[in-house]
Amino acid sequence: MEPESVHTRFLRAVDYIEEHLSEPVALADVAKQAGFSLHYFSRLFRVLTGEPFGAYLRGRRMTVAAERLVTEGRGLRLIELAFACGYDSQEAFTRAFKRAFGVTPGEYRRRRPAARTHQRERIDAGLLSHLSEVLDMRPEIKEIDSFLVAGFRERFDAASKHQIPALWGRFMPLLEEVPHRAGGTFGVCTNMSSDDGSFDYVAGVEVERVDRLPSGMVAESLPRQTYAVFRHQLRSYDLHAELQPTLRWIFGTWLPGSDFEYVVGPDFERYPADFEPVPGKYLEIAIPVRRKG
Repeated sequence: MEPESVHTRFLRAVDYIEEHLSEPVALADVAKQAGFSLHYFSRLFRVLTGEPFGAYLRGRRMTVAAERLVTEGRGLRLIELAFACGYDSQEAFTRAFKRAFGVTPGEYRRRRPAARTHQRERIDAGLLSHLSEVLDMRPEIKEIDSFLVAGFRERFDAASKHQIPALWGRFMPLLEEVPHRAGGTFGVCTNMSSDDGSFDYVAGVEVERVDRLPSGMVAESLPRQTYAVFRHQLRSYDLHAELQPTLRWIFGTWLPGSDFEYVVGPDFERYPADFEPVPGKYLEIAIPVRRKG
């Protein structure tokens, strides 16, 4: 019998975490499930996922708590939810929940926001493979000067965002007709609604100035801003589907555990001039941030 791989043993430990989210969970107990030493498992967790064990556990508990608030409604007592998440008081839980989601548990239950951020996805084999094969988990933090993007704009939400590739399908045949092109193409996400999660998306190209745009196109101005820039290398032909776990990891894992906070404003995907949606090609994902504190 072949020995189990590190990933297989690691995922067994993740299963143990998920089975005990509403109970006290010690790092040593989780490491034991996979047959790793405490020190090795602690380092391995950060290397494979980009975050420490404690941050993942807190994030998963908060995500499950948010789901329960929506599904169980007013029948769920907040003090019971606080205990299930490992807090000894409703007040401490409420403070932690607000730090994670920007609203109190009561407000979350009433508004049911379709938040783009802070939902902590469960680690599985697909996500581990995705993180190791396509994404550099250490972004470059850099200042980017203001620039203009010209293209087609539409509004999307969680139910319709799968139609974004069709917007690109409208834009790309007209790319050569856009005057004063300055560089690669951009997918710009802006005007995000905190209530329903809908957002404006512009599929376009950087331009030096706006002049005689083809019918139906608009110009989006992006201000000078500090960005966290991630590099994503494609491993499939389905660009849109492949980007979804990357975006969930950036907003749900990297951002809450980093020294930075999200700045309300446009974020974007940048595609090099020679980009094709084929395995091996890369793109950049940039989100506006500022250092905490």
